[in-house]
Amino acid sequence: MDAVTAHNIKYDLIPQECSNLPAALKRAGFPISNILDEITSDENLSEGFDYVISHLETAQQREKYYSKLDPAKGQRDKRQLLARLKKELQDGTFRIRPENIREMIVDDGPKVRIVQAPRVYHRIGCHVIMVVVEKYVNPTLITNTAASIKGRGMHWLFHRIVDDYNAVPELMQDYYQNDIQGYYDNIEQEGMKSVIRLYIADLVVLGFLDNFITLMPRGLSKGLRSSQCFANLYLSPVDHVMCCHVPKYIAEDGEVRYLYQRYMDDAAMWGAEKRQLWKLRDIYHSEVAKLGLTVKNTEAIRPITEGIDYLGFVFYGTHSRLRKRTKKKAARHLSEVKSRKRRQELIGSFKGMACHADCKHLYYKLTHTYMKKFGELGISYKPEDGKSVSPVRWYLSAVSRTDPLRYTITK
Repeated sequence: MDAVTAHNIKYDLIPQECSNLPAALKRAGFPISNILDEITSDENLSEGFDYVISHLETAQQREKYYSKLDPAKGQRDKRQLLARLKKELQDGTFRIRPENIREMIVDDGPKVRIVQAPRVYHRIGCHVIMVVVEKYVNPTLITNTAASIKGRGMHWLFHRIVDDYNAVPELMQDYYQNDIQGYYDNIEQEGMKSVIRLYIADLVVLGFLDNFITLMPRGLSKGLRSSQCFANLYLSPVDHVMCCHVPKYIAEDGEVRYLYQRYMDDAAMWGAEKRQLWKLRDIYHSEVAKLGLTVKNTEAIRPITEGIDYLGFVFYGTHSRLRKRTKKKAARHLSEVKSRKRRQELIGSFKGMACHADCKHLYYKLTHTYMKKFGELGISYKPEDGKSVSPVRWYLSAVSRTDPLRYTITK
């Protein structure tokens, strides 16, 4: 059932400009109950299993949980796992405990993070719960937030910024950019529980969500599927308040566009002059302080001519470039790689970023090939099983294996 009509939720009663989000949610029909049946439906469980297994890192891991060499065994193992999961979900005993996760150190550019990876069984359980929860809560977020939201993403949000500048450059001469200090670690668990109860009233489902929130001694788990949604909801009241104050304009298609963007805890807002942005900064600081959060001292108010380093790109208004760290990393990896297949993968990954900025010459210097869009290559994708595949992933697989069943050349 469509989230717009299910449970009689009236999302149009939750405006972008909203100084009292809890009251707006109540008017719209929140909190919702009786979503457990939707979570435990056979269709949702099966799709959740397929999604998690297909995203495991190696073929050996995928073969362990669903054997393609012995499809009958694969189906039998899948039915047994989902039967156990369905029972635990229906009786409310499904839980993720500290012994069900393993911690890993991840080097994310200049940051080193400790992330938690649940076992595959618990990963599936978390996924099937959050798919249904997100279907109802994500439409309440402002349009210009894009982290971990289906149909959006960093490239989508970056192009909205470019479109906004092209439409109203006079309103975007300066920008204010900030980042929350230790965002996941400093989210108050009791406060997060209160936020969730604005949206969900199903007691059994709340038991699952509370378990996800309190998995770590403090803050939210980095790596748990649910944390991305929770983090978006926690800052949602701030987003709606900021939309009451930032500049806005009406696009040609009639959409009201707000000059404020957030990607998880990284926010950017725009103004015609710095004085206006200093006022917005004070409002933002005040709102995040209500949530027990603080802004990093790396915040900045600058003219767009100096470039805003945001979403992996540096945007100058007239043009955009890739972030320096991204360029250096790509150059280093391409100079060291020896495998032809791995080189194609690196080029595809680099192109996935470079094609969104003004980087044709950089792409040529690093790869010694001219950058073309997939439409210009005369290649069209015809899926064998009806499942969607990333164009980059499909293209690399096709050119590396030259399998005529995987692609078609169209002239």
